[in-house]
Amino acid sequence: MDSFDQKHSKIVGMTDSALMGNDPEFDAWLSRELQFDEPYLDDDGFCEQVMAKLPAPSKRSEKRATRVQYAAVVAASAIVAWQFPFDEVLTEAVRQSISLYSLVGVGLLASLAAMTGGILAARH
Repeated sequence: MDSFDQKHSKIVGMTDSALMGNDPEFDAWLSRELQFDEPYLDDDGFCEQVMAKLPAPSKRSEKRATRVQYAAVVAASAIVAWQFPFDEVLTEAVRQSISLYSLVGVGLLASLAAMTGGILAARH
């Protein structure tokens, strides 16, 4: 049995206490496995030199990336809107006598806020 099989058999045979996080033997095994004991490979600045020689991103590629992000947001929103049960929500809103304009407005504002936040987060 090779080393992988030994490790895998230990993981597969975990007890309920190990899964719940109160098994000292499992904690010791996990801490041993997570130790990074390989030596650092010094490259004498090679990676930094290569990165410095790469061309800077152009404005055109940044604009293209922004357009792709907007297109992805629009596509995802269209899929969600396509799958959303509008008829059931509207029927229930009428039954509950909730103003449809306020309900739709809150939904649109929340969606726009979420999309804007996602785009801003992706750009930073």
